[in-house]
Amino acid sequence: MKSITLELTNVYAKGDFTATVYLGSEQNPVNLIIDTGSSTLVVEPNNYQPVQDKKLVATPIVQEVNYGLGGWAGALVHSQLCFTSSEAKASKTKTNNHSSLGNQKTSKALVCNTSIAVVEAEPTKTFGDADGILGLAYHHLNKSFDLTEFYNKKQISPALSLPWPFSIGDKTSATQSADKKTSSKQSLTDNSTQFESLKAFKAFLWQQPEHDIRPLFTQIADQHLVDNRFSFYAKRSSVHVAIENISAVSPTAKQIEELVADPLNQGRLILGGSEAQTEFYNGAFKTIKVFHDVYYNVKLHSVQVGNNTPILAEPLAPKDEKSYFTNAIIDAGASLTILPQGLFQQVTEQLNEMNPKFAKLLAPFAEIKQQYLGVDANQLELTQWPDLTFRFIGENDKSSELEALVCPPSHYWQINTPENDKACFKLLSQLPNWPNQSIIGLPLITNYYTVFDRSVNGTGVIRFAKQS
Repeated sequence: MKSITLELTNVYAKGDFTATVYLGSEQNPVNLIIDTGSSTLVVEPNNYQPVQDKKLVATPIVQEVNYGLGGWAGALVHSQLCFTSSEAKASKTKTNNHSSLGNQKTSKALVCNTSIAVVEAEPTKTFGDADGILGLAYHHLNKSFDLTEFYNKKQISPALSLPWPFSIGDKTSATQSADKKTSSKQSLTDNSTQFESLKAFKAFLWQQPEHDIRPLFTQIADQHLVDNRFSFYAKRSSVHVAIENISAVSPTAKQIEELVADPLNQGRLILGGSEAQTEFYNGAFKTIKVFHDVYYNVKLHSVQVGNNTPILAEPLAPKDEKSYFTNAIIDAGASLTILPQGLFQQVTEQLNEMNPKFAKLLAPFAEIKQQYLGVDANQLELTQWPDLTFRFIGENDKSSELEALVCPPSHYWQINTPENDKACFKLLSQLPNWPNQSIIGLPLITNYYTVFDRSVNGTGVIRFAKQS
């Protein structure tokens, strides 16, 4: 079975990796964040112009997603999507002690009748400088709502979500401003179509009939364009800045080009990827079980700091089991690894006990905003920092058979970010309103070539092999 190889960069999304895909009849290029922690294909109507898309079919469906940090609401449409697949190998030429990636040839793959959410309300800049998100999780996270009955009751014509018939906060509809004709089709003065906030709009949506949508990867796997698995290969969880006087937070257009060209800021997403891509790894795979097909739900047993006694990871709180299922997820769309408050505190306490100097370096990173500032990298001596070993329940679902995955200090600390000679600590404590569930993100994932194999036992497994 053939695979589709997409080139990745972490520059546009400030650490998360994006791939370029092409939407609609005009094949508009959009940079989408690769996210195994969500399921929706969502895009802002900037580079993608819905009003120019001759393949677009509007629907009465609306979607709303909250990611914990950021969220949006928008109209669901159907159109076509085109992948440009790079048939690439990892070059044997070394750059900064890492393999660079070289192109050999390219091909195209077209997916018709794809479900695309077009953003109409976004209180925060959820996507950074990317255009949206390509969710690679299962259909449970791709919640949507059919508003046909509501449109008919309120005599909204056309009874569709595009043109957008709602006003949320003080945000102006992007597609309405792009298409002046919509203003004559309906009025937004009716209170029933005006909402003070995205939170209020979400409460309204959850009273409407639900609608089931197949996520993009499920669609292409069902059509046998690729096997029902994909693999991920990247080197870092933060943008690498090798040149002075460049900030990864706010680079100029020319500086973006320089950052994108850095091999350490590149990666690969291989749809249909598997153990066959031997150029990306060495040695045997370690396999952990996916317990539920909501997120890529796994069970974290413990975290070990250096040679200390492993710290047991608490099970998920009973009140959250129905919605979140397990105490950890594997999320390639998270540039941080986020631990429950108690586990995070024990890990950092053990680090501080190993060396009193560590506490001063770690303290600023209690706030996520420090990721945009960093600390002086000259203060770090990475050789003094220990490995962090994460142990998960393996493929056979036995607590006696654990798989150990190592996050070295060069991964949970990222050097030369957000500027040259700065550094960032890549572990964070529990998010507000999030359960005691670990989000295992890029700091660990980027130490491995990772295969998300959804074809095994219904819910799948995730395989990890050391990168070549």
